[in-house]
Formats: sequence, C-alpha cells, structure tokens
Amino acid sequence: MPDISFLSHIGVVVRDADKTAEFLSSLGLGPWHSFDYSQSKDQLIIGVPFRLRITWARLWRPVVLELIQPLNKESLWAKFLETKGEGVHHIAFSVSNWDEMVSKLKEQGNKMVVGGTNDGKRWCYFETKPGGIIIEPMEEDLHDVSFPNTR
Repeated sequence: MPDISFLSHIGVVVRDADKTAEFLSSLGLGPWHSFDYSQSKDQLIIGVPFRLRITWARLWRPVVLELIQPLNKESLWAKFLETKGEGVHHIAFSVSNWDEMVSKLKEQGNKMVVGGTNDGKRWCYFETKPGGIIIEPMEEDLHDVSFPNTR
C-alpha cells in the first residue's frame, strides 16, 4: 500500500509571484525565495514543455507555500489562470512508493495531467474524483530538490 510521508507544499497559481510574495510578506509570511523552472520534453512523463516562476516560503516544517507564475501560454498553469483565475491549484505529498501511489490513483479513475522528473525524482499531477482536487505525488526528498536551501 502506498504511503504518504508528509504534506510537502500547497501550489497557488498567480499572475505576479513577486507582488503576491510582497503582499504575503506584509502579513508576516516569508522569507521568500524565487527561481525560474522549466521542463523540456525529455524530462516529461506526460504533458507539454513549460516554464514557470516559482516563489516559495516555508509555512511550517516541512510545508511550503509555492506561488506559481506561468511563463508560457501553453502550460497547464496558464490555462488554469485563464479559466479559473488566481488561486489554490494543487496539494503536493511526498510519498514513499511513487509507483504504487500512481497505480492506485489510476485504478481509482483519476487522470494524470502532467508529470516529469526533477534531478531523477518523479512527480505528477492527478485530477481526482471525487472532489476535483489536483494532487501531486512526489518521490520522497523531491521537496528538497525542488526548493533549494530548505534543509
């Protein structure tokens, strides 16, 4: 049986990550860190290449708030922004057995919409039923790869 190790991050799609981080800083959240992230076709399991601006802050260990600013119009995140506006996009979990979790989600009829690798660790998004929540299972420790200087 797959095991969720911990809640890794909450992903929020925004139009301007810097302005959003500045606002959240005024409420006492932060410090904020930013980097540009992209995935090429050879790094993807499913989906189209994309570019993002990711700005993040640790809310409490180990949970991160991830602000996602799409940098290309074809991405899943840009389409979310266009159709739904800014807001919570996904919830990410570190999992102990990624293959089992992905199999379980597929068996339950959930749809994988994007996925890839980051420094050899796999991640993906599933649109889930019921609830319509996008869940991102990530191989353990991918969190520390995705968000530099988090240890």
